[in-house]
Amino acid sequence: MNWLNSFSILTSGSILLILLLVIILTAFSFFIYKYTIPKISFRLRTLLIIIRSLIFGLILFLIFEPVLSFIKKEKVESGTYVYIDNSNSIAAKDSSNRIAKTISLIDDLNSSRGINAKFFTFGKKIDSLDPGEKGKINFGAQQTNFFNIIDHIRKNNARINSVVILSDGIITEGIDPTYQAEKLQIPIFTIGVGDSAQKKDVEIYNVLYNQFIYAGKQTQIEVAIKNYGFENKSARVSFFEEKTLIESKDVILSGTGLDKISFNYKPATGGEKKLRVVVSPLEGEASAANNSRTFYLDVLDTKLKVCLIAGTPSADVSAISKSISIDKNIQLKKLIQISQNRFWNDIKPTVIDSSDLLFIVDFPTSNSSQALIDKISSAVSQNKPFFFLLSSNVDLTKLKGFEKPLPFSFSKSVNEFLQVQPDLNTKSFSSYFSTGNDQKNIWDNLPPVSQFATELSSKPGSNVLVKSKVKNIPIGNPLIISRSLGKQRVFSILAGDIWKWQLQTAERDPEFFDNFVNDIVKWLSASSQQKQFRVTTDKKIYSPSEEVEFTAEMYDQTFAPVDTANITLEISSGLKTFDLTFSPNGNGLYTSTFVPAEAGDYSFEGTVQFNGLKLKSETGRFSVGEIQIEKLDTRMRTDFLKSLSNSSGGYYYTLENHSGLKDKLTKLNQNSSKEKIIKNEYQLWSNEWTLILIILLFAAEWFIRKRAGMI
Repeated sequence: MNWLNSFSILTSGSILLILLLVIILTAFSFFIYKYTIPKISFRLRTLLIIIRSLIFGLILFLIFEPVLSFIKKEKVESGTYVYIDNSNSIAAKDSSNRIAKTISLIDDLNSSRGINAKFFTFGKKIDSLDPGEKGKINFGAQQTNFFNIIDHIRKNNARINSVVILSDGIITEGIDPTYQAEKLQIPIFTIGVGDSAQKKDVEIYNVLYNQFIYAGKQTQIEVAIKNYGFENKSARVSFFEEKTLIESKDVILSGTGLDKISFNYKPATGGEKKLRVVVSPLEGEASAANNSRTFYLDVLDTKLKVCLIAGTPSADVSAISKSISIDKNIQLKKLIQISQNRFWNDIKPTVIDSSDLLFIVDFPTSNSSQALIDKISSAVSQNKPFFFLLSSNVDLTKLKGFEKPLPFSFSKSVNEFLQVQPDLNTKSFSSYFSTGNDQKNIWDNLPPVSQFATELSSKPGSNVLVKSKVKNIPIGNPLIISRSLGKQRVFSILAGDIWKWQLQTAERDPEFFDNFVNDIVKWLSASSQQKQFRVTTDKKIYSPSEEVEFTAEMYDQTFAPVDTANITLEISSGLKTFDLTFSPNGNGLYTSTFVPAEAGDYSFEGTVQFNGLKLKSETGRFSVGEIQIEKLDTRMRTDFLKSLSNSSGGYYYTLENHSGLKDKLTKLNQNSSKEKIIKNEYQLWSNEWTLILIILLFAAEWFIRKRAGMI
């Protein structure tokens, strides 16, 4: 094993500046000990100068935060990593034959000296496989996650020359790893295991719906149906809420293989709703396992009370209030200042108290009274969610007194403005807003808006959704920012004149601005669902024997995380109950797992005990289907396996014909040594031994001076 070592020291300041300070401080040490009372020997004076210089040098270490980096290069033996898909989708009538052929290939690769193969099985996770433990290959895993393979390869990159994956290419968890595989620069050889023949089938391919809707308001549920071999056949599609049939429709299946059908849904009450779409089985269909789709929908209670507070009438106030008013489930009250103590339509500030959330626009202005600012601050301090628009009408000096709950900070008060355009962070934005509002082409064509020419920065815990740019050059300032801490939710646009966005999109994308504003309302109103204690599952629909992951969140009365609570969970299904306990993960989070033995609907309720306090969570639900997700469509994905191998420089084979594979692997492994780089970093400035050394040097200097009788 050969090691080549190198090291470097990085600091937060300039090396030249540090050297200059060292020279100055060394000279200062020499100066203070040049003349002493009483006079001491040259040797003792030199020792004191060295000790004082070392003390100054170590203090500089603390100031400039040096980091010592060691880079080690190690020669390691590399070879071929073989991953065997052990998921249930491969199991079929000829499973024993497929297992026998898989084991035969493992034996063949293991006995080839030039390949140096290591074996692993994968499903939801990756497990090492000893060639002598082939009984572990049983095609019993409930899910298939290909992306875990990519992570595993990255972690062992230095030990891998080539990769072999035996699989049917069906992904039931995670994402398609083809793009990431290309970056590995390691050839991946895929071997198809399964049946690629297309069977006659009808399936619910997708269901589109809004995640949050209001009770009493009609919405559309759009269902996409795929068919193979049933062109021009009639199928009945039924839509259920819980166990109640809402509507049924007949559809003539098209020759394109894809049909879309819509159902109107108007929930009568708020709460979580279990919905299901079912296609009646057709004669000759290979499997009816994928003929239904269950999903859950959150229905918000009606008449959300919104108070729009404005320091002055403006075009922005008009545009925002118009968009909010479109939703008939929102009761909008406007508190618009006409003068310091007069409001439009004589609305009183007491309306703030009865509102569910606030929209603060053009406020505070120079005419805003301190009493009104204090009233809004009081409402916000009680975790009332709010929207804030930082327009040119805002008085930054008065805003300083209201800065604490805002998700941003600003450096100074100015009266100059920049004309900025939005620079969309699509990934973050998409997690907040409904489909259509995250179209980058719309955002890129929006007109510029007015932003204060001061440094704006996001506070810890904030999420910057859109940044500012001037003439396509990013300037670093956030433009749209949000923050969710405990029960408090805040959404801010750090510019005025957003009415221009409404005007610009009125003809081409007439619903863009209205949907954008109403999505803000929905996101803010969802904060009311944040509880001091709650328990959630990682998803709502599971396959039989699939692990259910529970997460509990616990906060005190100020919504600070609690890590020392005792949390239990009761799960019910029919007459059966199950009890679980949670393990703390830090930051107020707790986890537990449960493996359901039977299909059906399950409910759960958590109980927490903390400092004599006992709380129960809201009742949650999840469903376990009768059919495993791996069995919904067992057709081998040959195209995916070929794409994965081609993108990485490998080849695709079948389990029946993989001649030439061993030769290619042997050639790739001719040079079985690879260089592994290990980098270790040590933060010298935060190391306790640095502080101890400084203290010891001070003690030594004091001891020497005391013994010498120095003043």
